[in-house]
Amino acid sequence: MYFKNSVAAILVIFAIIIGAKTFFSNLIHVGYDDNLTVAQRIAPLGQVYLEGDIDVNAIKAPVKTAAKARSGEEVYTAVCASCHSVGVMNAPKFGNKADWAPRVERGIADLVKVSISGKGAMPPKGTCMDCSDDELKAAIEHMIK
Repeated sequence: MYFKNSVAAILVIFAIIIGAKTFFSNLIHVGYDDNLTVAQRIAPLGQVYLEGDIDVNAIKAPVKTAAKARSGEEVYTAVCASCHSVGVMNAPKFGNKADWAPRVERGIADLVKVSISGKGAMPPKGTCMDCSDDELKAAIEHMIK
């Protein structure tokens, strides 16, 4: 009786081990394409040049293209709307003349200055670190319409 139970237990353990090995062997990937040659797998990622090996004057600097300025509506939608659409932490709501009136009295230049430096719960540039001053101004003008 004990012998039959022991044999059955051993067979179950072997079945589990073989099943686990079969399942997990298909999940393991070494991380490189097996079709690559050994030389391709151990090739260096970069190259080192000694002084005089290449003409550095022949290397051209990458050309930077000027980014197209975003409209006030685009900046508002992407960045400002998360707080100004519902008035988070007393942020003046979009299009609400009563919320914006005391701020508009100070002038648009002051509003831009405050938007750049941040005030209260509003972080500098409202977290839009890649926004230009003109884009921030356009977003403010869009919100106070």
